[in-house]
Amino acid sequence: MSGLGSELRGFGLSLRDALRVFRLAPLALLLVMVPEFVQHVAEIGLGMFASDEAFRTLAQDPTRWAYGTAKLVGLPLAVLFTARVWANRALGRPGWSLAGVAWRPLALGLIVLVVCSLPGSLGLGFAPAARLVLGFGLTLLSLPGVVLMIAGILGDRAFGLRDAYVRGWSKALRIALYIAPPWLFLQLLHEANHTAALGQPDALVWALMAFDTLVVGLMAAVAGTGAHHGFIGPRGINPEEVSAS
Repeated sequence: MSGLGSELRGFGLSLRDALRVFRLAPLALLLVMVPEFVQHVAEIGLGMFASDEAFRTLAQDPTRWAYGTAKLVGLPLAVLFTARVWANRALGRPGWSLAGVAWRPLALGLIVLVVCSLPGSLGLGFAPAARLVLGFGLTLLSLPGVVLMIAGILGDRAFGLRDAYVRGWSKALRIALYIAPPWLFLQLLHEANHTAALGQPDALVWALMAFDTLVVGLMAAVAGTGAHHGFIGPRGINPEEVSAS
């Protein structure tokens, strides 16, 4: 199979396996789905979907943001445990186990991200054009750090800082390919659900928000599965192994 064909196959398997997470590891997705739905309950109680004006007025309501904060915490946890589920299944471990996490590459990757973010956060007085170029360059420079963190989450102790900057670029590109297109589609669907609910009868609003909760869960499943499948590559994905119940 050609390189492009192999990558497209891996992309398809990543999408398929993201859907399987709802059956194989629903508790991981509930980490974000529960606070998402509770936030919707609060939004409906506030009357946020009564009209476009109410939606804009109540968007910054403290009650809404209290639940929103819980959702923002739950999302990365759901992504992390989804990625761990696939890593653990490959080794025959319980899905929730963190025993295989490689903390050194995880910490190194985090340090890379922090270091790359410092120039922008220090406000060094660069001209707007220079800030744009610097920001773009630092973003590129930080990508191997993201890959290094994923290596740690998946338990790859042999993947070090040098590997991240030598071999990590192709992995970063593949991970982006597996995650970005479906994530963008789901994000647009997420926003469309809110728009469609404005001014609608209560029953339809509840139905749309229940569906929206599933969309957010799928976003976490796509990110966690794409991180795992993108890191190991299409040749490392065993369709029979990852789909076994």
